Amino acid sequence: MVHPAPTQIQLVASHTGTPSGTTQKTVTYVSNQGRLGHDIGNANVTNVQIWDGQFRITSGSGIEVASPAADCTWQRSFEVGAVTTRATFDTGSNTKVISAGGLITSDVIPGVSLTKNTRYYTRFYRTVPLDADSFSTITMNGPASQGFRTTVTSQLMGNGALNASGTGGGPAIWPFLITGIPDVPMSACIVVGDSIATYLNDTNTSTTGGFLSRAFANVNGFVYPMHKQTIDGNRLGNQQAANAPNQRLLWPYVTDLLVQLGTNDIAGGASLATIQGYFTDIAAAARAMTGPYGKRLRIHATSIIPRGTFSGAQNTIRTDYNTWLSTGAGGLCDKYHDVNAAAGDFTTYPSDQIHPGPTDHANMAAVVAANMVPFLDPYYLF
Repeated sequence: MVHPAPTQIQLVASHTGTPSGTTQKTVTYVSNQGRLGHDIGNANVTNVQIWDGQFRITSGSGIEVASPAADCTWQRSFEVGAVTTRATFDTGSNTKVISAGGLITSDVIPGVSLTKNTRYYTRFYRTVPLDADSFSTITMNGPASQGFRTTVTSQLMGNGALNASGTGGGPAIWPFLITGIPDVPMSACIVVGDSIATYLNDTNTSTTGGFLSRAFANVNGFVYPMHKQTIDGNRLGNQQAANAPNQRLLWPYVTDLLVQLGTNDIAGGASLATIQGYFTDIAAAARAMTGPYGKRLRIHATSIIPRGTFSGAQNTIRTDYNTWLSTGAGGLCDKYHDVNAAAGDFTTYPSDQIHPGPTDHANMAAVVAANMVPFLDPYYLF
């Protein structure tokens, strides 16, 4: 079947996410600049825009907070080969201020079009009022992943790797989203997850970074554009509507939502009925949203893998919850990704019995990547 050409903006690139690192004091610097790489999915893209925000997910708890507190003035640019083009805001302004809790979108970047299956780079330059203020950060690496605090001249309109001379270390920060209009229908996914989805005990590089980053980097040979809303300690309960309103603002710009949460809820004493209720809230909200193709979001869930710290009663909850997901979660789960066997033996995990190592992450990624192949078509299931 030939589907109509897309008309709505959507997520089109990899290595985007909600900030999840500890905020970094500027110390003697009030400016921060960086360069990061992004891979485009299997479609050519026009109407390119960059999204940034001033909220984050708190490490160790997964709680969404409007932070950092100080206003932050942003500038953005986009590298297409040897040409760097400035992104403007509000129909032509070079700068845009974000206050705590805010979300901004650039104008459509003039003259920028992106070729499918190709890597491009975004650049940023942001400032805060005082050297006692903080910048938001992200701990996950992508291509380049450069970030410096600086008092030297902006390299926003440069090209290629940044010159680190006269700078202080960090932080890097991914865009919240890179959106555009593909020339053919293309799927995209938001992942809500905990430390396992983030990358803990996996290597943290542009090609690894946890089993889901590994999976979405190569689905049948293509990048499946993905945004991460992940952090250590995150729970299903923290993704309820009242607890994650800003993160949910980004959900309508994708075709899929993948939920990799639950192990920390069980560890914290949640019952089976409680975590089923949490998942129901998340899935029902996403299914009620209209994505970029006029369809509801498709809901995915990964299994909660075994861990050595669970009691017998907690393992029963884990098993029963996985069974519930595998049978469709009352009609709410479109795809269950069973990674239990691929996760390996928890007694072999490095440093603890909770977080799989790199080999296990690669094995889990293979399962998810294979499962996602039919979902490359955003009209699949409809």
